[in-house]
Amino acid sequence: SSYCQRWQLYLSLAPLRSFEGHGADLLDMFRGSQYLVWYFRALGARIGKRVCLYPNGADPMMTEPELVTIQDGACIDEAALIAHLNTQGVFTLNRLHVGEQCVMRTFSRLQQSAVMEPRSVLGEHTLILPADRVQEGEWRQGWPAGRGYVIAAPLRKGDLPALLTTSKEEATAVKAQQYARGLNGRAAGGNAALLTLASRHSQQVSRT
Repeated sequence: SSYCQRWQLYLSLAPLRSFEGHGADLLDMFRGSQYLVWYFRALGARIGKRVCLYPNGADPMMTEPELVTIQDGACIDEAALIAHLNTQGVFTLNRLHVGEQCVMRTFSRLQQSAVMEPRSVLGEHTLILPADRVQEGEWRQGWPAGRGYVIAAPLRKGDLPALLTTSKEEATAVKAQQYARGLNGRAAGGNAALLTLASRHSQQVSRT
């Protein structure tokens, strides 16, 4: 395959984007804009609608765009999409997939063949190892994420409206149903936050 030669050519031409004497990248002028999306699409990336790329910049921006898929509504902050891996001289390449409405926050990193399912979130300083999968709706944090913790477990359809009830008892019942589905202590942090939100909502309703 000529991929390695084409990749090296791309890396060799990339310095042409820099302002002489300042080291700033021309792409920094288009952070978070549709122009940046068009640029990476032209390089082969599969990018959906309403995608926000690098609103705060990135070092580096994706280096293998033709191996990256980003679906509708996703946001990639100052994060790294790395589709290659060099382990003891063995260089490998594989695809990356970022699902609908996913978020990669500052200094998070997605490595080759990893998958983010729809509505999943990587917190700051989070590493997803090669071939790992972030489940739908999960919030993960840790370096690597397998050694971190799940901030919030996946939500099923109807969970959020059910939590925003006028009764704290009803919200507690919804939480118990989530635990019964097997979320258990792994989701305690996220469920507690949702329960607090429901409690505040119920207090506001009672005051009115």
